[in-house]
Amino acid sequence: MRALRTAIGLALALGLAAGLAAGANGERYSAEYEQRIGREAAAQVEKQYTRYEDADALAKLNAMVTEIAQASGRPDVVYDVRAIDTDEVNAFSLPGGIIYATRGLLADVQSDHELAGVLAHEIAHNCTYDALIQADRNKDLFTGSVAAAIAAILLGGSSDAVSTVLVAGEYVRQGVLGGYSVEMEAAADAHAVEYMLKTSFNPMGLVTFMGRLAAKWRADAEALDPGVFRTHPDPTDRVIELKELLSDASVDMNPRATTQWEHPVAEQVEVDGQQVTQVTLQGQVIFRVLVPGPSCETVEARAEAIVQRLTEVMAAGLQRFEVRVGDDAGNPTLEARGQTILTAYPEDAEAQDAEQMGLARRAQEALKLALRTEELNRYW
Repeated sequence: MRALRTAIGLALALGLAAGLAAGANGERYSAEYEQRIGREAAAQVEKQYTRYEDADALAKLNAMVTEIAQASGRPDVVYDVRAIDTDEVNAFSLPGGIIYATRGLLADVQSDHELAGVLAHEIAHNCTYDALIQADRNKDLFTGSVAAAIAAILLGGSSDAVSTVLVAGEYVRQGVLGGYSVEMEAAADAHAVEYMLKTSFNPMGLVTFMGRLAAKWRADAEALDPGVFRTHPDPTDRVIELKELLSDASVDMNPRATTQWEHPVAEQVEVDGQQVTQVTLQGQVIFRVLVPGPSCETVEARAEAIVQRLTEVMAAGLQRFEVRVGDDAGNPTLEARGQTILTAYPEDAEAQDAEQMGLARRAQEALKLALRTEELNRYW
């Protein structure tokens, strides 16, 4: 990740410096200027990294960017979406509407909603001219010997000029392009949510993607040092702020809608030398099905029906506090989001040598524990 950031920072530094050396003057933020700087920076990036040519992936990226761009603050920008062949999980935008996504990012996202969230964030940076503003705030770094040295290396300068530009490039990277400011990142997150609310993509995707990033950040002691978040907001704080934005917009914050998640399953296991069917989730036995019950012909059919009902309420956003024990004609039930997941019949109690209510309570505790395990394995 750090190598990619360094390459991007230096590439953009070279592009910006070349633009200044050429005399951008009053047209600094014109479309022509943006595109020229973007092309210069992209040329440098592609000297360091190979393009990733996957027709299906690029078609998907282009379709997403087109939809998000139309909902953005600059719908007139025609984006040039490219992919680069690296395992690093990253995306970045260059002035003029060039957006790069890495092969690692395409493999890491767990849904199109997450990928769209990352792309919306990069489009937001472009819409607010962040790369150019970041450089503009430090324009003294692009004057005098620094700009001259960078221009020299672009034109094929001496070894002394090359040494000078390497030092200058590091100052530029650290002082200007090592990463966007905390304020810029927060604003890009907010704009990304705003854009996604106008598209077919769920803005929860940005939250779940950032949530995994936050989990990695907390788990990796090295990431607490400069690393990827040197100028970024704490990723955990970003998740909190994003959730607040979604709450204000009345968005249903269901992480299962934008991530891959473990579904309940009906499985056969051996207990005391006998094959039995049980419904499990996150390693917890929710219910052991030993009899078909009054509404199913077989044990397997009843177990699959329980799995289907539980899967449906989980997909809809089931949370632990929504799991309760209910009653159906005197038979205790397991309720989730107001739906009956299973009923503990007298036949179940007899087959398992237990009380009906005990079976229902056990199922409730197991399901709540499974959901708690899912939460802990998630990110926030």
